[in-house]
Amino acid sequence: MRCEVCGREIFGQPYYRVIEGGRMTVCGGCAQFSNQEWDPRKPKAQPRSRRSAASAQPRRRSDIEVAEATELVENYGELIRKTRQRKGMTVEDFAKKLSEKESVIKNFEKEQLNPTMTLIRKVERELGITLIEEAEAGTGTVLTRPMGPRTLGDMIKLKTKEEDEEEDRP
Repeated sequence: MRCEVCGREIFGQPYYRVIEGGRMTVCGGCAQFSNQEWDPRKPKAQPRSRRSAASAQPRRRSDIEVAEATELVENYGELIRKTRQRKGMTVEDFAKKLSEKESVIKNFEKEQLNPTMTLIRKVERELGITLIEEAEAGTGTVLTRPMGPRTLGDMIKLKTKEEDEEEDRP
């Protein structure tokens, strides 16, 4: 067995020391670098889950589930525009504060953009407003896609059985 500090062969019993936060197996000479010991036979403590067993709401597993469970408030574009104007900011100023392009902010205010959760949170934080609410059955603008960049799956149009049968007819 070799010392994990100096690399020399360890003769006799190795020392188990914590050196600069790392658990190491060292020789007698390198054992002087730390007085803190650790036991290699003792199992590592498993980190506890932050969720309590009695948690009432089930954990959501994906961006899609989160998107389906939330929706943007009604007239969110108008709310953003009016709040921004009330604070005396132009679209250009607001875009700079959020590190976004002006066109993104303009399209968001016109409700012509399916925003990412990151953008929604930035706007909420900067303007002090709430744009997301729990989705009710069949009302409002529901965020049906995962928040993030567009994927190939978003661009593919799958054929239905009827379209496939029409194509096969002479």
